[in-house]
Amino acid sequence: MKELFRNKSYTLLFTGSLVSEMGNVIFGFVAGLYVQDITDGKPIILALFMALGAFVRLLFSPVAGVLVDRLDKVKIIYLTDFFRGLLFVAVAYVFFIGVDTNSAIIILLSVTVVSGIISSFFGPAVAAATPEIVGLDKIQQANGANSIIQSSTMIVGVILGAAAFGLFPFHIALLINGVSFLLSGISETFIKSIHKGELPEHEAPHMIRDIKFGFNYLKQKDGLLRMMVYMLFLNFAFAPMFSVGIPFLLRTELSRNEWEIAWVNIAFGIAMMIAGVVVGNMAFKSIATVVKKTLLGLSSSFVYTSLIIFLLSAGVIEYQLFYILLIVAHVLLAIFMIATNIPLNTSLVKIINPEVRGRVFSTISAISGGAVPIAILLGGVVIQMSNVAFLGIVSALLLLVPTYGFMTDKKVRGLLEGIEGEVNGQLQETI
Repeated sequence: MKELFRNKSYTLLFTGSLVSEMGNVIFGFVAGLYVQDITDGKPIILALFMALGAFVRLLFSPVAGVLVDRLDKVKIIYLTDFFRGLLFVAVAYVFFIGVDTNSAIIILLSVTVVSGIISSFFGPAVAAATPEIVGLDKIQQANGANSIIQSSTMIVGVILGAAAFGLFPFHIALLINGVSFLLSGISETFIKSIHKGELPEHEAPHMIRDIKFGFNYLKQKDGLLRMMVYMLFLNFAFAPMFSVGIPFLLRTELSRNEWEIAWVNIAFGIAMMIAGVVVGNMAFKSIATVVKKTLLGLSSSFVYTSLIIFLLSAGVIEYQLFYILLIVAHVLLAIFMIATNIPLNTSLVKIINPEVRGRVFSTISAISGGAVPIAILLGGVVIQMSNVAFLGIVSALLLLVPTYGFMTDKKVRGLLEGIEGEVNGQLQETI
């Protein structure tokens, strides 16, 4: 991985993504606590806040993917960071002046919408630009390094978010978020990458046709569309528990402070960082075997998490023991999540033609994340009608469907086995 960071452009991309994601984590952590406090712990409001951003990113990701393939990816990356930076600085000033509760909720929901639209361009641009910057031979290392971004920002961002929430007014956290995006945008302007467009200059792009292209591309790869559907069900089970369920459990049902919530996320981040380094440097003999084992571990860790929540709610275990077990659960979830995502993402990058990666990856994101907004909202409704323990039981039962599919579907297994012999959509000759 050291050789990867000798590439100045990748180092700038890594640093820029790190700083901007730090701002995202700070805002998400602080805003989640702030929304719960000003709404007297109503789970449906928290669910709406969390679901709205996911829905907007889902809605705009196909369009964003088309434009990413047409335009300079590096320009998209730094311009989106500049826009987000200005947005959060402006909102920080509004909260500094002072707003009432209803206005605060409306403003935060509006910011979530605008930020989600901008983020829908940033993600596909980074994913499509990375192979052009590092080359396919180092893409697995780059995916491992990207997991470090997620984990380290979760650690430092949560610490800063908890400190900001406990020590400073809400508008300070918004200001930090805005400044982080602006700094990120400045560093990203120095990235150098070869821009690749699919069509000749004289041929005009066609938005609807290109969005359909992403779906048709998935259909042509036997088993790929099925795998995306299973990912959709996985997200449907995971999203409500970890976006709404556990934060609501700790903050509202158990009345714990921001630092007790923070340490759970920090443990998750540390485990992600270590797993990202280890898995990013591993050589996989069989992608299909690795994915089956790690996915089984991921599903088992989720069931374990739901079980300890149920035991706490039933009075079988005390809070101190539960908290330790919850941290262990997050460590296990982080390890198996990284161990599943890195080999899958690496393989997908290798078989998708570089000229269409933006559109195809945005389509993949749209399918796999399609259930997230609905699942989060339904999770809020379930908690409102019962509690987090019941939500955990429902989610664990739903998780059985995609787990069984990944384990038994022959087309998905064939896809994963075939991926190992493909690079950029072309089958390599066997030597």
